[in-house]
Amino acid sequence: MKVRLSKSKLILGLQCQKALYLASHRPDLADEVSDSQQLIFDQGHCVGVLAQSHYSGGILIDATYTESERALKQTQDAITSGALSIYEATFSHEDVLVKVDILKRNGASHAWEIIEVKSSTQVKAVHIPDAAVQLWVCRGAGLNVKSVSIMTINNQCTFPDLSNLFNLTDITKEADDFIVGIPTTMKAFKVMLASAKTPKIEIGKHCDDPYGCSFKTHCWSSCKIPAVSVFNIPRLSDEKKWAHYHDGKVDLKKLDPQDFNATQARMIEFTVSKKRFIDSKAISKAIKGWTYPMSFLDFETIGYAIPRYNGQRPYQQLPFQFSCHIRIGFDAELQHCEYLHMADTDPRESISRALVDLVPETGSVVAYNMGFESAVLKSLAEMFPKFKNRLLNIVNRLVDPLPIFRAHVYDPDFQGSFSIKNVAPALLGKSASYQGMAVGDGTEAQSVYLEMINPLTKPLDKEKLRLSLIEYCTKDTMGMVELVDWLQKNATAASVRKKGGV
Repeated sequence: MKVRLSKSKLILGLQCQKALYLASHRPDLADEVSDSQQLIFDQGHCVGVLAQSHYSGGILIDATYTESERALKQTQDAITSGALSIYEATFSHEDVLVKVDILKRNGASHAWEIIEVKSSTQVKAVHIPDAAVQLWVCRGAGLNVKSVSIMTINNQCTFPDLSNLFNLTDITKEADDFIVGIPTTMKAFKVMLASAKTPKIEIGKHCDDPYGCSFKTHCWSSCKIPAVSVFNIPRLSDEKKWAHYHDGKVDLKKLDPQDFNATQARMIEFTVSKKRFIDSKAISKAIKGWTYPMSFLDFETIGYAIPRYNGQRPYQQLPFQFSCHIRIGFDAELQHCEYLHMADTDPRESISRALVDLVPETGSVVAYNMGFESAVLKSLAEMFPKFKNRLLNIVNRLVDPLPIFRAHVYDPDFQGSFSIKNVAPALLGKSASYQGMAVGDGTEAQSVYLEMINPLTKPLDKEKLRLSLIEYCTKDTMGMVELVDWLQKNATAASVRKKGGV
Protein backbone atom coordinates (compact mmCIF):
# COMPACT_ATOMS: atom_id res chain seq x y z
CA MET A 1 0.00 0.00 0.00
CA LYS A 2 1.37 3.41 -0.99
CA VAL A 3 1.51 5.77 1.95
CA ARG A 4 1.80 9.54 1.64
CA LEU A 5 3.78 10.90 4.55
CA SER A 6 3.10 14.15 6.30
CA LYS A 7 5.91 16.12 7.86
CA SER A 8 4.77 15.04 11.33
CA LYS A 9 4.86 11.36 10.34
CA LEU A 10 8.31 11.69 8.87
CA ILE A 11 9.52 13.32 12.08
CA LEU A 12 7.83 10.51 14.01
CA GLY A 13 9.78 8.01 11.93
CA LEU A 14 13.02 9.73 12.83
CA GLN A 15 12.17 9.13 16.47
CA CYS A 16 11.01 5.53 15.96
CA GLN A 17 10.30 3.62 12.75
CA LYS A 18 7.91 1.31 14.55
CA ALA A 19 5.84 4.31 15.64
CA LEU A 20 5.72 5.51 12.05
CA TYR A 21 4.62 2.08 10.83
CA LEU A 22 1.86 1.86 13.45
CA ALA A 23 0.71 5.41 12.76
CA SER A 24 0.42 4.55 9.07
CA HIS A 25 -1.08 1.05 9.35
CA ARG A 26 -2.55 0.71 12.86
CA PRO A 27 -3.52 4.16 14.15
CA ASP A 28 -6.21 2.47 16.26
CA LEU A 29 -3.47 1.28 18.63
CA ALA A 30 -2.52 4.81 19.64
CA ASP A 31 -3.30 6.19 23.08
CA GLU A 32 -5.99 8.82 23.32
CA VAL A 33 -4.79 12.42 23.29
CA SER A 34 -4.39 13.52 26.92
CA ASP A 35 -5.67 16.80 28.33
CA SER A 36 -2.11 18.07 28.66
CA GLN A 37 -1.36 17.24 25.03
CA GLN A 38 -4.59 18.86 23.86
CA LEU A 39 -3.76 21.98 25.85
CA ILE A 40 -0.38 22.15 24.13
CA PHE A 41 -2.01 21.68 20.72
CA ASP A 42 -4.57 24.40 21.43
CA GLN A 43 -1.96 26.86 22.65
CA GLY A 44 0.23 26.07 19.65
CA HIS A 45 -2.67 26.88 17.34
CA CYS A 46 -3.23 30.24 19.06
CA VAL A 47 0.47 31.07 18.82
CA GLY A 48 0.48 30.17 15.12
CA VAL A 49 -2.51 32.39 14.35
CA LEU A 50 -0.96 35.35 16.19
CA ALA A 51 2.36 34.81 14.39
CA GLN A 52 0.56 35.17 11.07
CA SER A 53 -0.55 38.67 12.05
CA HIS A 54 3.09 39.74 12.05
CA TYR A 55 3.04 39.16 8.30
CA SER A 56 -0.25 40.84 7.51
CA GLY A 57 -2.00 40.66 4.18
CA GLY A 58 -1.17 37.02 3.59
CA ILE A 59 -3.39 34.37 2.04
CA LEU A 60 -4.60 31.51 4.23
CA ILE A 61 -4.73 28.07 2.66
CA ASP A 62 -7.90 26.91 4.35
CA ALA A 63 -8.26 23.42 2.85
CA THR A 64 -8.39 20.78 5.57
CA TYR A 65 -5.80 18.05 6.11
CA THR A 66 -8.02 15.61 4.26
CA GLU A 67 -8.17 17.94 1.24
CA SER A 68 -4.52 17.78 0.26
CA GLU A 69 -5.08 18.22 -3.48
CA ARG A 70 -7.22 21.28 -2.87
CA ALA A 71 -4.57 22.68 -0.52
CA LEU A 72 -1.85 22.17 -3.13
CA LYS A 73 -3.93 23.97 -5.76
CA GLN A 74 -4.79 26.85 -3.41
CA THR A 75 -1.09 27.28 -2.68
CA GLN A 76 -0.12 27.41 -6.35
CA ASP A 77 -2.93 29.87 -7.04
CA ALA A 78 -1.69 32.12 -4.22
CA ILE A 79 1.87 32.04 -5.57
CA THR A 80 0.68 32.80 -9.11
CA SER A 81 -1.42 35.72 -7.85
CA GLY A 82 1.73 37.38 -6.50
CA ALA A 83 1.05 36.89 -2.79
CA LEU A 84 3.90 38.02 -0.56
CA SER A 85 2.80 35.98 2.45
CA ILE A 86 1.01 32.64 2.58
CA TYR A 87 -0.20 30.87 5.71
CA GLU A 88 -0.31 27.05 5.78
CA ALA A 89 1.21 26.87 2.27
CA THR A 90 1.09 23.23 1.15
CA PHE A 91 3.63 21.36 -0.94
CA SER A 92 4.36 17.75 -1.87
CA HIS A 93 7.58 16.03 -2.93
CA GLU A 94 8.51 12.33 -2.99
CA ASP A 95 5.15 11.48 -1.34
CA VAL A 96 5.81 13.81 1.59
CA LEU A 97 3.24 16.52 2.25
CA VAL A 98 4.09 19.62 4.30
CA LYS A 99 2.19 22.67 5.45
CA VAL A 100 4.39 25.70 6.01
CA ASP A 101 3.29 27.92 8.90
CA ILE A 102 4.38 31.12 7.17
CA LEU A 103 5.86 31.51 3.68
CA LYS A 104 7.00 35.02 2.78
CA ARG A 105 8.92 36.98 0.17
CA ASN A 106 9.76 40.63 -0.28
CA GLY A 107 8.50 40.84 -3.86
CA ALA A 108 6.94 38.74 -6.60
CA SER A 109 10.38 38.02 -8.10
CA HIS A 110 12.14 37.38 -4.81
CA ALA A 111 13.04 34.03 -3.22
CA TRP A 112 10.86 32.70 -0.45
CA GLU A 113 11.53 32.45 3.28
CA ILE A 114 10.08 29.63 5.39
CA ILE A 115 9.07 30.46 8.95
CA GLU A 116 8.21 27.57 11.24
CA VAL A 117 6.34 28.73 14.36
CA LYS A 118 6.92 26.98 17.69
CA SER A 119 5.27 27.70 21.02
CA SER A 120 8.49 26.92 22.93
CA THR A 121 10.73 29.66 24.31
CA GLN A 122 13.89 28.50 22.52
CA VAL A 123 15.03 26.65 19.42
CA LYS A 124 15.46 22.96 20.22
CA ALA A 125 17.47 20.30 18.44
CA VAL A 126 14.26 18.54 17.34
CA HIS A 127 13.17 21.68 15.48
CA ILE A 128 15.99 21.33 12.95
CA PRO A 129 14.76 18.15 11.20
CA ASP A 130 11.22 19.55 11.35
CA ALA A 131 12.24 22.67 9.42
CA ALA A 132 14.66 20.75 7.19
CA VAL A 133 11.90 18.45 5.93
CA GLN A 134 9.85 21.48 4.95
CA LEU A 135 12.81 23.04 3.16
CA TRP A 136 13.54 19.78 1.32
CA VAL A 137 9.93 19.34 0.19
CA CYS A 138 9.47 22.97 -0.87
CA ARG A 139 12.66 22.98 -2.93
CA GLY A 140 11.83 19.56 -4.33
CA ALA A 141 8.47 20.93 -5.43
CA GLY A 142 10.26 23.63 -7.41
CA LEU A 143 9.98 26.55 -4.98
CA ASN A 144 12.89 28.98 -4.80
CA VAL A 145 13.59 29.11 -1.05
CA LYS A 146 16.51 31.10 0.29
CA SER A 147 16.12 30.57 4.04
CA VAL A 148 14.27 28.84 6.83
CA SER A 149 13.81 30.23 10.34
CA ILE A 150 12.28 29.12 13.60
CA MET A 151 9.96 31.55 15.34
CA THR A 152 9.82 31.03 19.12
CA ILE A 153 8.23 32.76 22.11
CA ASN A 154 10.20 35.48 23.89
CA ASN A 155 9.50 34.78 27.57
CA GLN A 156 10.67 38.29 28.53
CA CYS A 157 7.83 39.90 26.59
CA THR A 158 5.36 41.64 28.91
CA PHE A 159 1.72 42.42 28.28
CA PRO A 160 0.33 44.74 26.94
CA ASP A 161 3.31 45.30 24.62
CA LEU A 162 3.41 42.15 22.48
CA SER A 163 5.58 43.69 19.77
CA ASN A 164 8.52 41.56 20.92
CA LEU A 165 6.57 38.37 21.63
CA PHE A 166 8.45 36.42 18.97
CA ASN A 167 12.11 35.68 18.36
CA LEU A 168 13.27 34.63 14.89
CA THR A 169 16.29 32.36 14.46
CA ASP A 170 17.74 31.54 11.05
CA ILE A 171 18.64 27.83 10.91
CA THR A 172 19.18 27.53 7.15
CA LYS A 173 22.69 26.10 7.48
CA GLU A 174 21.63 23.48 10.02
CA ALA A 175 18.66 22.55 7.82
CA ASP A 176 20.84 22.26 4.71
CA ASP A 177 23.22 19.98 6.60
CA PHE A 178 20.33 17.76 7.69
CA ILE A 179 18.79 17.59 4.20
CA VAL A 180 21.77 15.61 2.91
CA GLY A 181 20.55 12.48 4.70
CA ILE A 182 16.82 12.79 3.92
CA PRO A 183 16.80 10.84 0.60
CA THR A 184 18.44 7.82 2.25
CA THR A 185 16.06 8.07 5.19
CA MET A 186 13.05 8.32 2.91
CA LYS A 187 14.13 5.26 0.96
CA ALA A 188 14.41 3.25 4.18
CA PHE A 189 11.01 4.48 5.37
CA LYS A 190 9.32 3.47 2.10
CA VAL A 191 10.77 -0.04 2.27
CA MET A 192 9.70 -0.37 5.89
CA LEU A 193 6.17 0.92 5.25
CA ALA A 194 5.72 -1.43 2.29
CA SER A 195 6.38 -4.46 4.49
CA ALA A 196 3.52 -6.57 5.83
CA LYS A 197 5.35 -6.91 9.15
CA THR A 198 5.70 -4.34 11.90
CA PRO A 199 9.39 -3.54 12.44
CA LYS A 200 10.90 -5.09 15.56
CA ILE A 201 12.22 -2.19 17.58
CA GLU A 202 12.89 -2.59 21.28
CA ILE A 203 11.54 -0.03 23.71
CA GLY A 204 14.05 2.60 24.77
CA LYS A 205 14.69 6.22 25.56
CA HIS A 206 13.13 7.12 22.23
CA CYS A 207 9.71 6.20 23.67
CA ASP A 208 9.70 9.61 25.38
CA ASP A 209 12.44 11.58 23.66
CA PRO A 210 12.03 14.05 22.10
CA TYR A 211 8.27 13.51 22.34
CA GLY A 212 6.06 11.10 24.24
CA CYS A 213 4.97 8.36 21.85
CA SER A 214 1.26 7.67 21.48
CA PHE A 215 2.02 3.96 20.97
CA LYS A 216 3.94 3.58 24.22
CA THR A 217 1.17 1.70 26.01
CA HIS A 218 0.89 -0.77 23.12
CA CYS A 219 4.63 -1.40 22.86
CA TRP A 220 5.32 -1.62 26.57
CA SER A 221 2.42 -3.97 27.25
CA SER A 222 4.31 -6.86 25.68
CA CYS A 223 7.58 -6.26 27.55
CA LYS A 224 6.55 -7.82 30.89
CA ILE A 225 7.73 -4.84 32.90
CA PRO A 226 6.55 -5.07 36.54
CA ALA A 227 3.94 -2.56 37.71
CA VAL A 228 6.67 -1.02 39.86
CA SER A 229 10.12 -1.31 38.33
CA VAL A 230 13.42 0.45 37.80
CA PHE A 231 11.47 3.04 35.80
CA ASN A 232 9.68 4.12 39.00
CA ILE A 233 12.79 4.86 41.02
CA PRO A 234 12.56 8.53 42.04
CA ARG A 235 15.04 11.02 40.60
CA LEU A 236 16.99 8.37 38.74
CA SER A 237 18.23 9.65 35.40
CA ASP A 238 16.84 8.19 32.19
CA GLU A 239 20.33 7.08 31.23
CA LYS A 240 20.67 4.99 34.38
CA LYS A 241 17.14 3.57 34.09
CA TRP A 242 17.80 2.37 30.56
CA ALA A 243 21.26 1.09 31.48
CA HIS A 244 19.65 -1.12 34.13
CA TYR A 245 16.97 -2.19 31.65
CA HIS A 246 19.55 -3.30 29.08
CA ASP A 247 21.44 -5.14 31.83
CA GLY A 248 18.27 -7.10 32.55
CA LYS A 249 17.71 -5.37 35.90
CA VAL A 250 14.17 -4.09 35.52
CA ASP A 251 12.71 -5.91 38.53
CA LEU A 252 13.60 -4.12 41.78
CA LYS A 253 14.54 -7.48 43.30
CA LYS A 254 17.54 -7.61 40.97
CA LEU A 255 18.92 -4.27 42.17
CA ASP A 256 21.36 -3.62 44.99
CA PRO A 257 20.04 -0.74 47.14
CA GLN A 258 23.62 0.20 48.00
CA ASP A 259 24.08 1.41 44.42
CA PHE A 260 21.52 4.18 44.97
CA ASN A 261 21.04 7.24 47.15
CA ALA A 262 19.14 7.01 50.45
CA THR A 263 15.67 7.86 49.08
CA GLN A 264 16.05 5.51 46.11
CA ALA A 265 17.46 2.70 48.24
CA ARG A 266 14.54 3.04 50.64
CA MET A 267 12.07 2.85 47.76
CA ILE A 268 13.71 -0.33 46.47
CA GLU A 269 14.06 -2.00 49.88
CA PHE A 270 10.53 -1.37 51.13
CA THR A 271 8.84 -2.09 47.82
CA VAL A 272 10.56 -5.48 47.72
CA SER A 273 9.86 -6.23 51.41
CA LYS A 274 6.27 -4.95 51.12
CA LYS A 275 6.72 -3.06 54.36
CA ARG A 276 6.06 0.53 55.34
CA PHE A 277 8.92 2.69 56.57
CA ILE A 278 8.36 5.41 59.16
CA ASP A 279 11.11 7.35 60.93
CA SER A 280 9.03 8.62 63.84
CA LYS A 281 11.76 10.62 65.58
CA ALA A 282 12.66 12.46 62.39
CA ILE A 283 8.98 13.24 61.72
CA SER A 284 8.56 14.58 65.24
CA LYS A 285 11.58 16.83 64.83
CA ALA A 286 10.49 18.04 61.38
CA ILE A 287 7.01 19.17 62.47
CA LYS A 288 8.00 20.43 65.93
CA GLY A 289 7.99 24.07 64.87
CA TRP A 290 4.62 23.99 63.08
CA THR A 291 2.13 26.15 64.90
CA TYR A 292 -1.61 26.83 65.09
CA PRO A 293 -3.74 28.21 63.62
CA MET A 294 -2.64 25.92 60.81
CA SER A 295 -3.76 26.79 57.27
CA PHE A 296 -3.64 24.32 54.38
CA LEU A 297 -3.28 26.17 51.05
CA ASP A 298 -3.38 25.04 47.42
CA PHE A 299 -3.51 27.01 44.17
CA GLU A 300 -4.69 26.14 40.69
CA THR A 301 -2.95 28.12 37.98
CA ILE A 302 -2.69 28.46 34.23
CA GLY A 303 0.21 29.65 32.08
CA TYR A 304 -0.85 31.26 28.82
CA ALA A 305 1.64 31.11 25.96
CA ILE A 306 0.33 34.50 24.85
CA PRO A 307 0.11 36.91 27.80
CA ARG A 308 -3.35 38.32 28.38
CA TYR A 309 -3.11 40.64 31.37
CA ASN A 310 -1.04 43.60 32.53
CA GLY A 311 2.53 42.69 33.48
CA GLN A 312 2.11 39.03 32.54
CA ARG A 313 4.85 37.18 30.65
CA PRO A 314 4.48 34.09 28.46
CA TYR A 315 3.81 30.95 30.50
CA GLN A 316 3.87 32.88 33.77
CA GLN A 317 1.62 30.94 36.13
CA LEU A 318 -1.61 32.82 36.73
CA PRO A 319 -3.58 31.72 39.84
CA PHE A 320 -7.31 31.46 39.25
CA GLN A 321 -8.34 29.41 42.30
CA PHE A 322 -7.33 28.52 45.82
CA SER A 323 -8.63 26.32 48.59
CA CYS A 324 -7.70 26.76 52.23
CA HIS A 325 -8.61 24.56 55.19
CA ILE A 326 -7.98 26.11 58.60
CA ARG A 327 -7.53 24.43 61.97
CA ILE A 328 -7.33 26.83 64.90
CA GLY A 329 -6.06 24.21 67.35
CA PHE A 330 -5.23 20.50 67.58
CA ASP A 331 -8.78 19.39 68.37
CA ALA A 332 -10.56 22.33 66.72
CA GLU A 333 -13.18 21.87 64.04
CA LEU A 334 -11.98 22.42 60.49
CA GLN A 335 -12.90 25.62 58.71
CA HIS A 336 -12.75 26.06 54.95
CA CYS A 337 -12.50 29.02 52.61
CA GLU A 338 -11.96 29.23 48.89
CA TYR A 339 -11.88 31.45 45.84
CA LEU A 340 -12.54 30.64 42.19
CA HIS A 341 -12.44 33.37 39.56
CA MET A 342 -15.51 32.97 37.40
CA ALA A 343 -15.02 35.69 34.76
CA ASP A 344 -12.80 35.80 31.68
CA THR A 345 -10.77 38.60 33.28
CA ASP A 346 -7.52 38.98 35.19
CA PRO A 347 -8.01 36.99 38.43
CA ARG A 348 -4.90 38.18 40.28
CA GLU A 349 -6.16 41.19 42.22
CA SER A 350 -9.33 39.44 43.33
CA ILE A 351 -7.48 36.32 44.41
CA SER A 352 -4.90 38.44 46.26
CA ARG A 353 -7.63 40.25 48.16
CA ALA A 354 -9.31 36.96 49.02
CA LEU A 355 -6.03 35.53 50.30
CA VAL A 356 -5.27 38.38 52.66
CA ASP A 357 -8.89 38.48 53.85
CA LEU A 358 -9.35 34.76 54.43
CA VAL A 359 -5.99 33.21 55.34
CA PRO A 360 -5.11 33.71 59.05
CA GLU A 361 -2.27 36.15 59.71
CA THR A 362 -0.50 33.85 62.16
CA GLY A 363 0.42 30.18 62.35
CA SER A 364 1.92 27.77 59.85
CA VAL A 365 0.67 27.63 56.26
CA VAL A 366 0.96 24.09 54.89
CA ALA A 367 1.57 23.72 51.15
CA TYR A 368 2.54 20.44 49.51
CA ASN A 369 5.63 21.20 47.39
CA MET A 370 5.54 24.74 48.75
CA GLY A 371 8.00 26.19 46.23
CA PHE A 372 5.12 26.49 43.79
CA GLU A 373 2.81 28.32 46.21
CA SER A 374 5.70 30.51 47.30
CA ALA A 375 6.43 31.59 43.72
CA VAL A 376 2.75 32.38 43.07
CA LEU A 377 2.45 34.43 46.26
CA LYS A 378 5.66 36.37 45.57
CA SER A 379 4.47 37.16 42.07
CA LEU A 380 1.18 38.51 43.44
CA ALA A 381 3.03 40.53 46.08
CA GLU A 382 5.19 42.14 43.41
CA MET A 383 2.14 42.93 41.31
CA PHE A 384 0.04 44.48 44.07
CA PRO A 385 1.98 46.62 46.59
CA LYS A 386 -1.14 47.17 48.70
CA PHE A 387 -1.23 43.44 49.47
CA LYS A 388 2.53 42.90 49.49
CA ASN A 389 3.27 42.69 53.22
CA ARG A 390 0.37 40.36 54.00
CA LEU A 391 1.11 38.10 51.02
CA LEU A 392 4.79 37.87 51.95
CA ASN A 393 3.69 37.14 55.51
CA ILE A 394 2.01 34.02 54.15
CA VAL A 395 5.19 33.12 52.25
CA ASN A 396 7.29 33.43 55.40
CA ARG A 397 5.01 30.99 57.25
CA LEU A 398 4.95 28.25 54.61
CA VAL A 399 5.84 24.71 55.70
CA ASP A 400 6.01 21.66 53.44
CA PRO A 401 5.12 18.02 54.19
CA LEU A 402 6.68 16.77 50.94
CA PRO A 403 10.34 16.67 52.13
CA ILE A 404 9.20 14.87 55.28
CA PHE A 405 7.51 12.10 53.32
CA ARG A 406 10.43 11.91 50.90
CA ALA A 407 13.01 11.55 53.68
CA HIS A 408 11.17 9.80 56.50
CA VAL A 409 8.23 7.78 55.11
CA TYR A 410 7.83 5.18 52.43
CA ASP A 411 4.94 2.91 51.48
CA PRO A 412 5.07 0.46 48.55
CA ASP A 413 1.91 2.04 47.14
CA PHE A 414 3.79 5.29 46.57
CA GLN A 415 5.16 3.47 43.50
CA GLY A 416 8.22 5.68 43.54
CA SER A 417 6.29 8.96 43.51
CA PHE A 418 5.93 11.43 46.39
CA SER A 419 3.12 13.31 44.68
CA ILE A 420 0.17 13.91 46.99
CA LYS A 421 -1.92 11.89 44.53
CA ASN A 422 0.21 8.83 45.35
CA VAL A 423 1.04 9.51 48.98
CA ALA A 424 -2.48 10.33 50.21
CA PRO A 425 -4.28 7.17 48.96
CA ALA A 426 -1.37 4.96 50.06
CA LEU A 427 -1.47 6.25 53.65
CA LEU A 428 -5.09 7.31 54.07
CA GLY A 429 -6.96 4.76 51.96
CA LYS A 430 -9.23 4.84 48.93
CA SER A 431 -11.19 7.83 50.19
CA ALA A 432 -8.14 9.97 49.42
CA SER A 433 -7.91 8.73 45.83
CA TYR A 434 -8.53 11.09 42.91
CA GLN A 435 -9.85 8.34 40.66
CA GLY A 436 -13.30 8.92 39.27
CA MET A 437 -13.30 12.67 39.92
CA ALA A 438 -14.54 14.99 37.17
CA VAL A 439 -11.23 16.85 37.54
CA GLY A 440 -8.35 14.60 38.51
CA ASP A 441 -5.21 16.66 38.03
CA GLY A 442 -3.91 20.18 37.48
CA THR A 443 -3.94 19.97 33.71
CA GLU A 444 -7.56 18.90 33.69
CA ALA A 445 -8.27 21.81 36.02
CA GLN A 446 -6.77 24.22 33.48
CA SER A 447 -8.87 22.79 30.65
CA VAL A 448 -12.04 22.93 32.74
CA TYR A 449 -11.28 26.49 33.81
CA LEU A 450 -10.88 27.61 30.20
CA GLU A 451 -14.18 25.98 29.33
CA MET A 452 -15.91 27.52 32.35
CA ILE A 453 -14.88 31.11 31.54
CA ASN A 454 -15.65 30.70 27.84
CA PRO A 455 -18.53 33.11 27.07
CA LEU A 456 -20.08 30.45 24.84
CA THR A 457 -20.42 27.92 27.67
CA LYS A 458 -24.02 27.56 28.85
CA PRO A 459 -24.86 28.63 32.45
CA LEU A 460 -25.79 25.11 33.58
CA ASP A 461 -22.54 23.76 32.18
CA LYS A 462 -20.59 26.57 33.86
CA GLU A 463 -22.08 25.58 37.20
CA LYS A 464 -21.10 21.92 36.73
CA LEU A 465 -17.57 22.98 35.80
CA ARG A 466 -17.39 25.32 38.79
CA LEU A 467 -18.40 22.57 41.18
CA SER A 468 -15.87 20.13 39.69
CA LEU A 469 -13.05 22.67 40.15
CA ILE A 470 -14.06 23.37 43.73
CA GLU A 471 -14.23 19.64 44.46
CA TYR A 472 -10.75 19.07 43.04
CA CYS A 473 -8.98 21.93 44.78
CA THR A 474 -10.74 21.16 48.06
CA LYS A 475 -9.60 17.55 47.72
CA ASP A 476 -5.98 18.74 47.63
CA THR A 477 -6.20 20.77 50.84
CA MET A 478 -8.28 18.16 52.66
CA GLY A 479 -5.64 15.63 51.69
CA MET A 480 -2.99 17.84 53.27
CA VAL A 481 -5.03 18.14 56.47
CA GLU A 482 -5.31 14.37 56.76
CA LEU A 483 -1.65 13.81 55.89
CA VAL A 484 -0.52 16.25 58.57
CA ASP A 485 -2.86 14.48 61.02
CA TRP A 486 -1.16 11.24 59.94
CA LEU A 487 2.30 12.73 60.54
CA GLN A 488 1.30 13.95 63.99
CA LYS A 489 -0.17 10.58 64.88
CA ASN A 490 2.90 8.69 63.70
CA ALA A 491 5.48 11.04 65.16
CA THR A 492 5.78 8.74 68.18
CA ALA A 493 4.96 5.42 66.52
CA ALA A 494 7.20 2.43 65.72
CA SER A 495 9.75 3.12 63.00
CA VAL A 496 9.10 0.19 60.67
CA ARG A 497 5.83 -1.67 60.09
CA LYS A 498 4.54 -4.26 57.72
CA LYS A 499 2.61 -3.02 54.72
CA GLY A 500 -0.97 -2.38 55.73
CA GLY A 501 -0.07 -1.18 59.22
CA VAL A 502 -1.44 2.06 60.64
